[in-house]
Amino acid sequence: MAGRIQAFAGRGRELPHPAALVPSKWHGAGFGRVVRLPSLTLRSVLASVLAAALAPASDLIELAGLDATSGDESRVIDFIASRVGGTHWRGSNGMLVAHFGKGTPRTLLAAGVDEPGYAVSAIQSDGYLRLQPLADAPFGAGLGDYFLGQYVRISTVTGRALPGVVSAPSVHFGSRASYRRTETDDLYIDVGASSANEAHSAGLNVLDRVTLEKRVAPIGGGWIAAPWISSRSGAAVLLEVARRVTEAESEGTVAVAFVTQRYPHNAGLVRLLQSLDFERVVLLRPNGGASAGIAAVRGQSDALVQEIADLAGREGIEIERKPPHGFAFGPFGDGVPWQDEHSYAIVWPPAQNSGTPSAAVRQSDLSEIARLLCHLVGARLELRGEQRPPAPAGAAATPRESGSLAQMIEQLVEVPGVSGKEEPVRTLLQSLLPSYAKQAMRIDDGGNLIVRIGSGEQPEAAFIAHLDEIGFGVSAISSDGSLALSPKGGGDLRLFAWQPMLVHGSRGSINGVMTGRRSLELGLSSREAVTKAGVSEGDTATVLKRFRRLLGNRVSARSLDDRLGCATLIEALKRLEGPARRARGAVDFVFSVGEEVGRLGARHYAKTTSPARVFPIDTFVTSDSPLESKRMANARLGSGAVLRAFDESGLTPTAEIARVAALARQHKIPLQLGVTAGGNDGSVFRSLETVNVPIGFPLRYAHSAVETADLRDAEAVVDLVEALARKALGAR
Repeated sequence: MAGRIQAFAGRGRELPHPAALVPSKWHGAGFGRVVRLPSLTLRSVLASVLAAALAPASDLIELAGLDATSGDESRVIDFIASRVGGTHWRGSNGMLVAHFGKGTPRTLLAAGVDEPGYAVSAIQSDGYLRLQPLADAPFGAGLGDYFLGQYVRISTVTGRALPGVVSAPSVHFGSRASYRRTETDDLYIDVGASSANEAHSAGLNVLDRVTLEKRVAPIGGGWIAAPWISSRSGAAVLLEVARRVTEAESEGTVAVAFVTQRYPHNAGLVRLLQSLDFERVVLLRPNGGASAGIAAVRGQSDALVQEIADLAGREGIEIERKPPHGFAFGPFGDGVPWQDEHSYAIVWPPAQNSGTPSAAVRQSDLSEIARLLCHLVGARLELRGEQRPPAPAGAAATPRESGSLAQMIEQLVEVPGVSGKEEPVRTLLQSLLPSYAKQAMRIDDGGNLIVRIGSGEQPEAAFIAHLDEIGFGVSAISSDGSLALSPKGGGDLRLFAWQPMLVHGSRGSINGVMTGRRSLELGLSSREAVTKAGVSEGDTATVLKRFRRLLGNRVSARSLDDRLGCATLIEALKRLEGPARRARGAVDFVFSVGEEVGRLGARHYAKTTSPARVFPIDTFVTSDSPLESKRMANARLGSGAVLRAFDESGLTPTAEIARVAALARQHKIPLQLGVTAGGNDGSVFRSLETVNVPIGFPLRYAHSAVETADLRDAEAVVDLVEALARKALGAR
């Protein structure tokens, strides 16, 4: 769907558990050959050995993939309890404390485990969820910018987790919400429900927690990227310290505390410090920089800070001294928890884009911090070389939807095809064509895939769906390895910031993260490293590609515009083999290129072909969203196909509208009529003989990463295309 063009910023795989890396054939890095494991027992032993070797990296990966907003941290705490060892107990607010050793000095190491997020504050009559933030500084009102147009998970009080999307403003309508800071009042969660009763029936209620969908991915340079991963880096460090303290005799008493309710107002920290009495306290905090940092608590002695800094100097561990740090305890805080006779230090593990959904950390950096803390408590921990995350090759494939139309849509949306680079999508479509249509297909000089069925020199009708999607082109590679991107199609940069991305280079797709600085980071530190990885100017980039099912018949994915349209044409072709063989006339099914950047493929096709009617099968950008005015484009999801009678590129004659509406009534096909924004492929046909009749499916949040549609509408489009094609074929 072509729309207003503004500056805007594949399918990645999640990392598996280490035990999943031991298949019946083990391709071990550095082993140089395939090793066949002779027995399940030996395989189990090797799995255990491998899991132990990768334990620190595995801790970080698993911690980063767990949902844990404030007050709902049990998943993380349960995982930690299974790994931490020692004598441990849980507090009434869910935090976990493990004790090791005895005597003095008494040292407390503490890190938070929760992440910024929201609680459901209301469920509207239309099924949308409203939110209340569970985070204070440093996020404040800016937290909404990280959630707008993103995929989320809703954790219910019954333990169920449901997917949802945060509504995104449509650039086609020039929505005011596109251009200002996102406030909580701008946030609506779409779970696919059309009513409050439907949402409640799915188990949703007020106080359910909302987190960003976790996407844990390795990027270059040993970095692991995931939303808020820096919020879990301290817990990963403490697990590694606890493992070493268990193995070695430490000096005095050591306690490691995994603190809940950090967001908001450090409520868990206050309870911890008022409940336990330790002479030395080290607090691991997120929101640091690319190098490790250390500071005193504002107003307290810096003796412990100096001790740690001196120890780091002797051990060759780089750590930056920072000014004293203050803590916020909220409007109802009951006093400052610091005690003058105790020593405090704050440590920030290194992170890139810390405190954002695009945060990244390296296990090797965390191991350095763990080594430093082990020396502090007298339990030596030597580095065993850089810990690298397991390769993602063993990740399990996402299960496919069993329904044929939904399965086709899923296959199509997961293939990248930015304007000008549509070949992978076209190749997949060719394989999906029914056999009779494959015999009639051709690729024209413009790159369009065309299937002509029936008989005759000129088609009576042409149905057009476009192959391409909005995305980015790599316009420059900086000396520091970051990529500058140029838009391919229309969109709003904010809706793609802080998203996991894929760069499609000469050596395949590479994981990266979009930042709020309008650049893409691959974890590589130089232009040479990026080039060596197979990325060059002119390559394309897309957000991580994945098809998601919401409640009922709702689906969401990047590039439903217009892969859903392509799928409907394939499905219609499957039904038309008989009529095509008996036809008096001909019909073209066209899968066009370059629609998002000027309807280039349709222009090329229109130069040589003048069908009596052209039916662009594309999205109907709907205002069926709380963010949009209902003055226009208010086609409802689930209410059928839409005859897009009027948009910015033209209008359909009323006689043709009546003809299509009558045919829909005759075949009992649900059809809506609408006026919307943007343009369509049919607008380029200037022949006096051709009538443009755009047909679409209602699409929420067009040109965002969370486009949402209803499969019932797609089925209605298939039925209507079949009926229109049969009429045009004039089958005997």
